[in-house]
Amino acid sequence: MAQSLQREPLYRQIYNQLESQIVSGQLQVGDTLASETELAESYGVNRSSVREALRLLEENDLVGRAPGKKKLEVTAPKYEKFSRRISTSMLIDQVTLGQVYESILILEPILAGLAAQRVTTELVERLEENLAQMHAALDDYKRLETLDHEFHSLLAEASNNRVLQWSRLGMSELFYPAESTLLANLEDANLRMLKAHENIVAAIKQKDPVAAEEWARKHVQDFGRGCEKLGYSLDSQPNQFGE
Repeated sequence: MAQSLQREPLYRQIYNQLESQIVSGQLQVGDTLASETELAESYGVNRSSVREALRLLEENDLVGRAPGKKKLEVTAPKYEKFSRRISTSMLIDQVTLGQVYESILILEPILAGLAAQRVTTELVERLEENLAQMHAALDDYKRLETLDHEFHSLLAEASNNRVLQWSRLGMSELFYPAESTLLANLEDANLRMLKAHENIVAAIKQKDPVAAEEWARKHVQDFGRGCEKLGYSLDSQPNQFGE
């Protein structure tokens, strides 16, 4: 006996079509979507189905309302929101801090090496400004954590490789709070971080990818040594670090 076929709800079909138009580039970042009424007429459905489809698009950060505007428009990806979602999924999947550490140990040197080959003058200036702020915040561990997060985001941006930028999302959300614990409990951890960052930036400015990779690797390995020194297990989940 044949089973009855189940169709997706109308709002999901509309969502899929609009999502496809965005992904294909038919609708580009900044383009304004048609109104609910216009879309309902176009698809031959009621406005409630369109409204639900638009709500789902907005929830997934594919569309949004620009300040002062009523109509929805296609939006650029929001790295911060996706980062939180990925890190939450990792915690649910019970990844360990050691797994995060291994991944960053692979990724960060690659980013630094590419940055040394591709960095722009504007990004060099932003990296140098980050170093200056770090100098001024050596005794503020929470501020240092924020600046370290910013530094490595700039490094990823300087690599000019969006796939690698996306790849590090989520990992940083799990890694940096643990690093903050080390900063607060290890003598000279703040100075070691600053020194590593200075050497990475120096290598990037000299367009020396080998040195940039080497210092980025040493910087991440320093985290592993810090965990060992304080007796923290890398087998624990990142949100349990230091407990």
